[in-house]
Amino acid sequence: MVSNSEIRNPKFEIRVRVPATTANLGPGFDCLGLALDWWNTLDVETIPRGLEIECSGAYAAEVPRDASNLVIRAMRATFVRARRKMPAVRVKMRVEIPIGRGLGSSAAAIVGGVVAANALMRGKMKMPELLELATEIEGHPDNVAPALLGGLVVAVQDGKNLIAARVNVPRELKCIVFVPDHALSTKTARGVLPARVPRADAIFNVGRAALWLAAVKARRWEWLDAATQDRLHQPYRAKLVRGMEAMFIAAHKAGARGVALSGAGPSVIAFTERGSGRIAWALNRAAADIALNGAARVVAVSARGALVKKI
Repeated sequence: MVSNSEIRNPKFEIRVRVPATTANLGPGFDCLGLALDWWNTLDVETIPRGLEIECSGAYAAEVPRDASNLVIRAMRATFVRARRKMPAVRVKMRVEIPIGRGLGSSAAAIVGGVVAANALMRGKMKMPELLELATEIEGHPDNVAPALLGGLVVAVQDGKNLIAARVNVPRELKCIVFVPDHALSTKTARGVLPARVPRADAIFNVGRAALWLAAVKARRWEWLDAATQDRLHQPYRAKLVRGMEAMFIAAHKAGARGVALSGAGPSVIAFTERGSGRIAWALNRAAADIALNGAARVVAVSARGALVKKI
């Protein structure tokens, strides 16, 4: 983090990098999230007046270049929380995390804005405050927590207290993400979920979410086949995610240890400690068989969350 020492130069430049995230991991609806080695970058510079936004990267065309930009909204919210006036800024965004594909693009924007604003205030707010604010803006902590902290994070709202427990993930675990060319809004994906679920389904998910953590701790990757199963959201969202079942089957046949929707979808994520290239090929082949446009990518887990430095 930028130190709290006084920076005399009125022109302040910082760079913030924020990782993509995958949430739920199957059974951990709204409480499990994992940081991925796939990054957005923000360069923020104070200027005499106004707001300037520049965008580059694979998904730059999908990002607004005005005050409605989620990064800017998160920055403003941070200054408001700190009772400070936001300075005029020029923000250069490199947008590489797919938008609307279940890989935490909104969380990356929110965390990037919150962390950037805090750096401009010389670290006035501490990590728990940043996490609380980012969660408030996003509405749930499962993506913003790993985006801030890195690794695997269990995030639980206990009344007014937000508990975020970070778990180290062994380096051998790899993620294979198939990202379709089309997006799916989180609002739509949440809209198909029932208000109530059977007790048996709740028990099913509680056990499997716990098994996820045990599998990581013990490096028992064969447990992920059971640990990624879910009854709370994936069966209902399947009708929104074309080819989901075919992609799951293809990944398992190619040797994936576990497969799940990434967040709300429509991306599918597989987990393995070996043969990741074979699984990526199988996902691409399964997609081609049903004329589903997109591409698979092998991604490591990121042990680090948002990074900020003065430039």
